[in-house]
Amino acid sequence: MQLVSYLNDNNIFHIFWLDIIKYYNSNYSEAIIDSTHIDIEHPTQKWRFFVMKKLYGNVIYSNNNTLQNNQTYPGFDVFNFNSYDVCPHICKIYKTITPDNKTNEKYILVNQRNFDDRYLYEYDTKLKLEDFLQLALQFPIKICNFNNMEPEEQYQICSNCSLFISAHGAGCTNIIFTQQDTPLIEINFRKHWYCDPVCDDHMNNNINVNQKCDGRLCFVDKFHKADYHNLCRLLGKQYIELEAVEYADGFNNRNPISKKKIFINGDELVNHIEKILLNK
Repeated sequence: MQLVSYLNDNNIFHIFWLDIIKYYNSNYSEAIIDSTHIDIEHPTQKWRFFVMKKLYGNVIYSNNNTLQNNQTYPGFDVFNFNSYDVCPHICKIYKTITPDNKTNEKYILVNQRNFDDRYLYEYDTKLKLEDFLQLALQFPIKICNFNNMEPEEQYQICSNCSLFISAHGAGCTNIIFTQQDTPLIEINFRKHWYCDPVCDDHMNNNINVNQKCDGRLCFVDKFHKADYHNLCRLLGKQYIELEAVEYADGFNNRNPISKKKIFINGDELVNHIEKILLNK
């Protein structure tokens, strides 16, 4: 039996949420990725191929497909923070992807995107988050930028970490490469969440990124980025949400998560980390 993956998208969370988990069936012996409208050399498409190969063993590209899949899972809500129970279907996918064996190496993994693209800083010291943590903790820290890594490298660095820290974004999807007992600390954007899409005044810096707009032309009345909170619940993984203190230098585009600089309370983060490591 063959599964066909049709989704045309370059966001790894969308691929995982809207395609992989909805159509996963362990009875399929081969997966086909429809290549009609995708660039198979795009980093996201390489990630997709890597994950599907973990799930099905044999994966091929084709632009001549007539097969239709039967949906096996209805998906999950990513807009509301729900108290989901563990989902056997998603857990089966997760356990198939994630390695059972773990090395003796232990470290905290911090996902830092490209500079001025949701880059994380400590609020009081204004240090880059990795520099602050190196000073505050007696525990190894590794920094990753998934934009510059092959899927195999992402898999390797995630599969051995003791704790995963990341600002909200598609890179958080790589929790599926972490061990069951590896928590996610997600830096959220609840504070100063005013407009989605970003309004003209915020985009043009007429209003500071930390100041409220009138919201009349906006389509949001609450923070609705529950992707990884809900996914962790479904996987039975520990999830901690840390709120940003403030932002700087505005936005990169109209997506309100595309803030350039994010400042967080370092002491609050260290307290979470120490509690987690104490229980490991």
